[in-house]
Amino acid sequence: MTRRALVLTLAFLTSAAFAQNVEAPRIKAFDPAPWLEDFHQLLSEMSSHYANLEWAVEDRKMDLPQLRRDTETKLREASNENDARQVVKAFLASFGDGHLEVTWPKPASKTETNPDPNTQSLCGRMGYKSNFRPGLDFSGWLEFSTLNTTEARDFPGGILRLRNGRVIGVIRIALFSEHGYPEVCEQAVRDLHLEQGAVCDDKCADKLEIATANLLTSALVREAEALRAAGATALLVDITHNGGGSDWADAPPRALSSIPLHDSKMAFIKHEHWTKQLQDNLRDIRADIKNHASSPISLESAAGTLEKAIEESKQACDRTTVWDTGRLSCSLLVKDLLFTAGDIVAYAKPRSLDALVSKTDLFYPSQYAYAENPNALPLYVAVDRHTWSAAEYFGALLQDNHAATIVGEVTGGAGCGYTNGGIPTTLKNSRAQVEMPDCVRYRADGSNEVNGITPDMLIPWADHDSSFQRSKKLINALESVPAR
Repeated sequence: MTRRALVLTLAFLTSAAFAQNVEAPRIKAFDPAPWLEDFHQLLSEMSSHYANLEWAVEDRKMDLPQLRRDTETKLREASNENDARQVVKAFLASFGDGHLEVTWPKPASKTETNPDPNTQSLCGRMGYKSNFRPGLDFSGWLEFSTLNTTEARDFPGGILRLRNGRVIGVIRIALFSEHGYPEVCEQAVRDLHLEQGAVCDDKCADKLEIATANLLTSALVREAEALRAAGATALLVDITHNGGGSDWADAPPRALSSIPLHDSKMAFIKHEHWTKQLQDNLRDIRADIKNHASSPISLESAAGTLEKAIEESKQACDRTTVWDTGRLSCSLLVKDLLFTAGDIVAYAKPRSLDALVSKTDLFYPSQYAYAENPNALPLYVAVDRHTWSAAEYFGALLQDNHAATIVGEVTGGAGCGYTNGGIPTTLKNSRAQVEMPDCVRYRADGSNEVNGITPDMLIPWADHDSSFQRSKKLINALESVPAR
């Protein structure tokens, strides 16, 4: 049978089928009902443990009832799963919170294979992998020379000579996470005398993280000192395109600052997630009290603060009506008891709490090895719209203590994130994972850090700027600052 005859035959059979009222198979219509159910679950979850919901209402003046209605309408109009996902994503994005995120389940791949754990290093198995992102590029300037040091592998740097005679040492921090520096982790493994094939439990993992973090801090300080030795009279720390990281961000600003840094206040949510954390902290402090541990901080006073915090964390607060009325009937936040990292005190001298079981409960940065340096170089910190989370904390801490001049553009706006893994939120039907902050970091002026960091010197960077243009604009701004 020829191709033409086959086409005619198929056309005839199709016509015959219609003539006999035989319906062709229909594609199953998209059902928005499960997505609407997931959306209502999301609203309930946000009511019970989203720390920045009050900020959305009181600072951003969001019309949450209208947002809810618009989102419901768009979900009903969705024609497929991808449309529905985009609606949910847009709903979350409207809050302008870098830590309010959704992750969709990935389809299982038949070809995906897990690497043989016997062929991986301990650091590889623990998730340490390079995640370097380039920052500002001064290589096009004759006045810039790179510094070739061992530390430059992790913290590239160089000397920038300005036309006004100033000499700026530039140092790049691409990520504030130990897990982004696998070579340093390998050194920590050797220092700790761990076997590459050893099983590393939670205690081992914590020990490895701290050891890696301390090595990173030491390397960062050595790089800063090498820049000083090369003639730098000020230090520019580049944290543009730095997506944040871990608690290690507590150490670098304190090690690079010429003055002691004091944390600002924070708030935590009234939720069992925080009740448990606070109870664990109180248990540590009571152990130190029982053992008559010597402390520069009143342990009895610290225990009293935690007891009050625990009591407040248990107070009920039903905010579900906000999606209908636009008003909050109560506050889910406990304020003015703790400091930025959940600390009980705003400041403690390095190593002063080492003898205490509760040292990190009192002042969280005390878990890291760093030294304060009153002779440290004056600091500039370069930020941009791609500076997030822990990197924003780095800039905010220095700015609030008047320990650095922030240059660049307003940062992304993530603020406080998730403590101890956060509060798991899985939507029933789509199985989407939603992450939302359970704490709020406040600035020295009382504003929420989720607003982003506004630089002291704004640089008019544009999306279409080349890397040369970005560095040129920054250099022009630095040259306008008179020498001290």
